Parts: sequence; structure tokens; C-alpha cells
Amino acid sequence: MKKILISILCMLTFSQVHAIGHVSNAKVTSVRVDHNGRVMVIFDKQISGTPPSCVHEGYKNAFAVDTKNPGANAVLSWALTAKSTGEKVSVYGLGVCGVYGGNVVESWNYGVFL
Repeated sequence: MKKILISILCMLTFSQVHAIGHVSNAKVTSVRVDHNGRVMVIFDKQISGTPPSCVHEGYKNAFAVDTKNPGANAVLSWALTAKSTGEKVSVYGLGVCGVYGGNVVESWNYGVFL
């Protein structure tokens, strides 16, 4: 019984680890800032990899961050810099949709300038 439970737990963990979207060699086309501190960064390419199933069809080219979280203002500054300079970037998600009600856009993990 223990082996079955451990196997199921490992399979669930494995599937969650690989349900992460990313966008590579992309440009930031817009930065949406809402009144409640939520931010959506939109790219010129769709998120690839394996974005989580919670992502809404209309937001398959965006990642989100909540400025109430530590470090999120740095992400906002980073995104605005990428937008204003036109630099190409790569960004990775967390594999969850935790910012806009849990069912709209994947949450931001980290990004790099190329």
C-alpha cells in the first residue's frame, strides 16, 4: 500500500514540476497595471513549454505578478525596462495561476534579458 501511495505522490509531483510555461527570445509588447497592484506582462510570442491548464485562452502570451508580494516591484521595473528598450527577454512561470483569481494567467517566476 505504501508503494502505491508513494508512486501516486511521485507522479503528481512530477507532473506539477513540468507544468511550467516559458517564453524565449521575446519582446514585451505591453505591461498592464491594475488598481489593486496586479501586473500582467504581455509578450509578442505565446508561452511555450507546458503552461498550466488554468491559463485562459486569451492570456497565453502573458505572465502575472502581484506587487503586494516581495520582489514584485522589481519585476514591474524589469518589465517596463524591457518594454521601453525593446530588448529581447526570456521569462519562466511558476506553473500556477495565483494572481488573477487562479484561472487566468500563469504567475511569474523569473526573467532574463538576452
